[in-house]
Amino acid sequence: MIRPVRFKVVTEAPIQVERRFSGITKAGEVVRMSFRTGGKVETLEVAVGDRVRLGQVIATLDNRDARLNLEKALVALENSRIQSENARSNLNRVRALYENNNEPLSEYEKARDSYANASATYNADKRGAQLLKRELAYYTLTAPMDGIITSRVVEANENVSSGQEVAVIQSSDSIEVETGIPELWIPHIRRGQAVSIAYPSMPETRFEGRVTEVAFESDKETHTYPVTLSMEGAGADIRPGMPASVIFEFDKNVAGTMLLVSAHAVAKDYDGYFVYTVEETGKGEGVVRKRRVTVGRMITEGFEIASGLQVGEKVVTAGVSFLTDGKKVKLISQ
Repeated sequence: MIRPVRFKVVTEAPIQVERRFSGITKAGEVVRMSFRTGGKVETLEVAVGDRVRLGQVIATLDNRDARLNLEKALVALENSRIQSENARSNLNRVRALYENNNEPLSEYEKARDSYANASATYNADKRGAQLLKRELAYYTLTAPMDGIITSRVVEANENVSSGQEVAVIQSSDSIEVETGIPELWIPHIRRGQAVSIAYPSMPETRFEGRVTEVAFESDKETHTYPVTLSMEGAGADIRPGMPASVIFEFDKNVAGTMLLVSAHAVAKDYDGYFVYTVEETGKGEGVVRKRRVTVGRMITEGFEIASGLQVGEKVVTAGVSFLTDGKKVKLISQ
């Protein structure tokens, strides 16, 4: 009885090449906070390592002089408001008398000019008070985002100038990884490309990432091209400064192709690995030939064949253990 066997034609398959590059974790957003005005630090509300929320007070300056100036401006504003209202009432009175020919034109024009001047003074005082009120907010430093305080460079009662760094905040929700890509691989890196990120402290876990920036110019010290990746699903265990491995997978367009056969097609004896090729004799029958092969990696789809086979040859994919060299078989295509 001729044994039926399944076979498959050997074809090329894309090589999936995994390449790892060293990277460093950093915060996606870093803000160096400072006051918009100078003065003496009155309070410091945070310490290094504190988690803060958007709008939370970080520090305050002594604002007594600013509050006094605002109070004076508000008093002046109230006075000018009263003057403006009095001038308007007088204008209305003189206008009525003028229209009844009880006041000369000169008095009407005088009342009109007085109201215009009083109104202009009131508007100027109003803008001045609004400006002082806005500037009063400059004496309070608040968090521009949710994050972690990573540095605090001043202490209470110190005098600081406008723009002088007070503290540094890093975003807690946005984590990035920066890596350097050699010249050989940089042409194949694209924005939006998916990557995997691994950490030595968590060897069993891989995080998903995506390329967000690809430098056009290489780094003068490392001679690699800086690439920035956004990281998805980073937890509290991932902190800026941690070393990371960035894992890229390149397809056949980068690494070429390989010969791939089913894992069931490859057997092994004392002399090494082998497969059975099929020589068709006609009418759906054939003869199998034992062929020594050199195998490479084993992947999900089967074994990579480094040597011993060529594209287009047929190999038995099931029942290899029941065959011998030269045995006649009935062919069933897989």
